[in-house]
Amino acid sequence: MGRKNIVYDFKPVVDEDMSQVQIIGKESIVAQHDTVTYEASWAGASAINGDISIEYSRDEQEPKTWHKLDFGTTMSLDGASGTHQLIITEIGFKFLRPVYDRTDAGAAGLLNWSIFATNKGA
Repeated sequence: MGRKNIVYDFKPVVDEDMSQVQIIGKESIVAQHDTVTYEASWAGASAINGDISIEYSRDEQEPKTWHKLDFGTTMSLDGASGTHQLIITEIGFKFLRPVYDRTDAGAAGLLNWSIFATNKGA
């Protein structure tokens, strides 16, 4: 019989103020997972503008060297509220963390990130 191990809803960012120039989420160890899904959710009283990305590292030692995953496009948040999901199906690194970069000085609101990961196999 196959196995499926699920890690539910770790929150690397909780209610962070999106008026900050940059928000870097807590790192997650993902080396043993087959699929990782990040979900960004945001809410504010007015339009929020910023870019989101996922960074990876293979470093065991501190400080880690972080690199942005290339999804082929810039992922932007706009509108007063919403969600955006990023699904990573090829895990070739040990650590991941989410990043938000503000692109509009007037941005205000709250940002949350969740991570959901699964292992599948025999």
